[in-house]
Amino acid sequence: MSSAFVVAGTQSGVGKTTVSIGLIPALRRRGYDVQPFKAGPDFIDTSLHTLAAGKPSRNLDTFMMSSSAVIQSFRKNASEVNVVEGVMGLFDGASAAAGGEGSTAHLAKLLNIPVVLVVDASRLAGSVAALVHGYKTFDPSLKFAGVILNGVAGERHGALLEASLKGVARVFGAIPADESVKIPERHLGLFMSHEVDRSLLNDFSKLIEKSIDMDTLLEATEIEIQSAEPKPESRLRAVDGVRVGVAMDKAFCFYYPENLEIMRDLGAEIITFSPIRDSLPDVDAFYIGGGYPEIYAPQLEENASLREAFADAIRHGSPLYAECGGLLYCLEQLEGRAMLGLFKGSGKLTKRLQAVGYVDAVSMRDCLLFRKGVRFRGHEFHYSTVSVNANTSVDFAYKLLKGRGIESKRDGICRDNVLASYTHLHALGNEKAFLRFLEAVR
Repeated sequence: MSSAFVVAGTQSGVGKTTVSIGLIPALRRRGYDVQPFKAGPDFIDTSLHTLAAGKPSRNLDTFMMSSSAVIQSFRKNASEVNVVEGVMGLFDGASAAAGGEGSTAHLAKLLNIPVVLVVDASRLAGSVAALVHGYKTFDPSLKFAGVILNGVAGERHGALLEASLKGVARVFGAIPADESVKIPERHLGLFMSHEVDRSLLNDFSKLIEKSIDMDTLLEATEIEIQSAEPKPESRLRAVDGVRVGVAMDKAFCFYYPENLEIMRDLGAEIITFSPIRDSLPDVDAFYIGGGYPEIYAPQLEENASLREAFADAIRHGSPLYAECGGLLYCLEQLEGRAMLGLFKGSGKLTKRLQAVGYVDAVSMRDCLLFRKGVRFRGHEFHYSTVSVNANTSVDFAYKLLKGRGIESKRDGICRDNVLASYTHLHALGNEKAFLRFLEAVR
């Protein structure tokens, strides 16, 4: 038997990530092999999970991925203890329907695992019982294991809350309010794992260890997880020998592990490099993910030799796929700094959020990833805008049925061997797109 549970919240900001990245190392110290997962498309929380677990966290997204792909990924990667961090509030999702597609509740039911609800109890007393009762009973088909109280003012407050919840829900623990144990944030959310001091994770885990009855938590969330369906004996390795250069540093750090794994499975060799500090690797194709190029624009501009070699490789036909931050790097300028100049235009960081949410799109033309008419799903999250130079002819590959894109619900600036978009894709929902990208090398 294993343990698996969803760390859900009554709403965003109640401490789901704090609880998750505190539980993971605390459980590891007890000798458990812990596998983290994240509901939804988030890159940042998964990077923190990965740091805490010492192994890649996996996104389980019921909008971008099929139900069978979500279940298969969970079963394939499951371990002794499986911590699935939820997204937003328990019943918030991609639609207005409570508990609908893309919600934590939807995922918990799909995986058939129990829910542990995190409640911000900082301003609650007896009313906590009504709140928890509502979440527990709203959807009787959910397996409700119990609650973790966060932001508790002290022992007296904790005792009052637990007394109020007697007969309503099991309380696994009460975490005291502690402003010193907090991950710093910026425009896209929490800092990434490579920017967080490991001592902060130790502080989280010690706080969790003192506050939560983990034996009771594991006992209440014990389940049997079915084995993943076996892969076909021989998978077509259509691109043996293809070398793909993947931009990987503090400017470009948003990648789903499956996006790289699928290319390896198809026979490609992945070569990582830093556009900030390295020279251009000798490869056949390039993939630039999202991240924070707007923060590191001066350093990206300074590496002029790489930018010149990069642009030259693209002019000579090397395929390039770029997402979000990668899109900004492909422009002439970003925040007034020189970038690759593959497309005439500039990118600028804004003070307000420009787009966040899922993308439902159709390819309007043949491009690097899709044939004309193919419908696909992804997501977007950015504070930047892209301005295309006046009197410049621009080819957009995507028409967005849901989402914002670059302009007028269009996304994916493209030409024969380059595609750059705000839309992020997940390989478990778009496997054929990555095969098409690799085949473009030919």
